[in-house]
Amino acid sequence: MPMEAAALPKFLLLDQDDRVLGHCLDAEDAFVEAPHDDQDVTIELLGCLPSQRMRNYLSGSKRYRQRNPLDVGGLRMLDLAGEPLADFWVGELFDWRPSTIDPQRVDVVADWGWDSPHASSRHVWEHWRTARPDRPDLWAGYTGADREEWLTIVRLQNRWRTRQPDRLPGRTYDLSGSHVTDKAGFYLAVGEAINGPGGYFGCNLDALNDCLRGRFGARTPFTLIWHDFQIARESLVTPFDGPDEPSTYYDVILSILQDHDVAVVLR
Repeated sequence: MPMEAAALPKFLLLDQDDRVLGHCLDAEDAFVEAPHDDQDVTIELLGCLPSQRMRNYLSGSKRYRQRNPLDVGGLRMLDLAGEPLADFWVGELFDWRPSTIDPQRVDVVADWGWDSPHASSRHVWEHWRTARPDRPDLWAGYTGADREEWLTIVRLQNRWRTRQPDRLPGRTYDLSGSHVTDKAGFYLAVGEAINGPGGYFGCNLDALNDCLRGRFGARTPFTLIWHDFQIARESLVTPFDGPDEPSTYYDVILSILQDHDVAVVLR
């Protein structure tokens, strides 16, 4: 029988071999104010149903734990359907107690920090957790750091996106440029042009280069029709000092696309 919605885990605690150590209902401080500071940051995993291996570790003596380390590897955030969104680093477990949620469960405290999401981005993650994108441009209402965080989620969840063979060369893709007002907007738009809502096709210039070499949904040569291109041309004006003459971020994008035999049609 399926688990009741209230008992569905939001997180999986994993070992370094990607095996599940525990199913956790929630986490305190998963979203932190300053994840990149040098100060120690902890996370409290609430209502964890431990595997037998984890149960043995938590109930064992100090000597037992030294001889049988858990080798914690990460924390996997899940959406409401139980599908993975992202993996984050988790360090040593250093405190635990019976959970008030369920006596068969435990609350665990662990090291947390360097790649954890920022507190201000919680609403972006909740958007994805409750409903993944089912149409293009759902990111368009976000700006600044929120749009960057949406791109981070797109990049991280690409690991689990069902990989189909690259579509054959010669295809035509339409890039909706009406919201390409910043760098993140371009990568989100081109990702959706190639791979549909929530699709990934690079998150910076190096990644775009990699995607254009194949294995990310499309094989070159192909045609990219860039609608409302003038918005990007006027917005992506960060200067670049190229080998010949200064250019803008927009110019560099066009150059990379053309270098990979992408015929860009500007409209």
